[in-house]
Amino acid sequence: MHITENFGLGLTPRFNALGEVSAPAVPLIAAGELSALLISSRTSKEFGLVANGANESEAPRALDMTPGSLKEKDVFQQLGTSLYLSNRHYLNWSDPVSARVTGMTWYACFWVENGEIVGPIKDMRWDESLYDALGDKLLALTTHTAIDPAVDTYYHCALGGSRTPGALIDNFTFTL
Repeated sequence: MHITENFGLGLTPRFNALGEVSAPAVPLIAAGELSALLISSRTSKEFGLVANGANESEAPRALDMTPGSLKEKDVFQQLGTSLYLSNRHYLNWSDPVSARVTGMTWYACFWVENGEIVGPIKDMRWDESLYDALGDKLLALTTHTAIDPAVDTYYHCALGGSRTPGALIDNFTFTL
């Protein structure tokens, strides 16, 4: 698995809120191992590290994850009997230290039995550690990717987003 801060996606400019320019791409995870952290100029000064143009939040602005080998036509067969989530309402950190994310399903999410869609599900909330979901619980990534632009408008119009493949995850943790 490779995850990169990739400004070549065109979802956000390379410069941060302070006008500092990032490299066109910053490899974060290479072959499943940590390659680099996003480091702001403040963290750089505080800890004597080299800044790489990250915002003060040090969160990715243009996340790009390489696809896997699961073909789209094989997704339901590989899923077997489980939930198929094709959309989510939101994602929020529930515990940043343990990389736990909470979210909720939205439309076009289905109950699947024996590789066939049975029907839609009601909205469900989850709370899952990314260490688990992208670690031991990750069974496969799809060959296709989708761009998910940032559309936040609470305090200002957001820029950025991500390009990610679909993920087949074993024993995903739903809370409601």
